[in-house]
Amino acid sequence: MAMMVLGGIAMAAAVLLDSFFKFRMMKLGHRGVFLKGGTFDYKEYHKERLDHGWAAWPVYLMWALMTCGLALLIGGFFVQFGTQPAR
Repeated sequence: MAMMVLGGIAMAAAVLLDSFFKFRMMKLGHRGVFLKGGTFDYKEYHKERLDHGWAAWPVYLMWALMTCGLALLIGGFFVQFGTQPAR
C-alpha cells in the first residue's frame, strides 16, 4: 500500500511540474499549450529556457518523478494484489 501511495505522490508532483512548465510557455505567448496534452514538445521549452535563464534540472526532475512514480505504482499493485496463480 505504501508503494502505491508514494507512486501516486510522485506522479502528482510530476503533473504539477508539467503544468508549471506549460503555464510558463503560455505566459510567453505559446497558445494551445494545454490542448497539446502529452504531445507537448519540451524542445520548445528548453529553447525558451535558455533565452530566459531558467534552470534545466526541473524538467529532468519531472521525468525522473514520472518514471519512479509509474514503477512504484506498478510494483505496489503487484505487492497489494499478489502474483500467485488462481487455484
